[in-house]
Amino acid sequence: MGLFGNRWVVMRSESGARADEIDRLYALFKEQGLKAKVEFDGGTVKRVKVHKNDVERAKELIDVFDKER
Repeated sequence: MGLFGNRWVVMRSESGARADEIDRLYALFKEQGLKAKVEFDGGTVKRVKVHKNDVERAKELIDVFDKER
């Protein structure tokens, strides 16, 4: 952890067949101009993280994303 703490917040984690949803969510975040990144944990779990300044907007986008599924 740096001097000011962790700047990235995990917004969603998926594994298995649902891991492709992380890629779609990441694309949505980037399309909307959020700072985001995807991480792999041991090759089975995929996480999408956003910059801590974008958390509130990411929550709104996740709600819309979930309603469209």
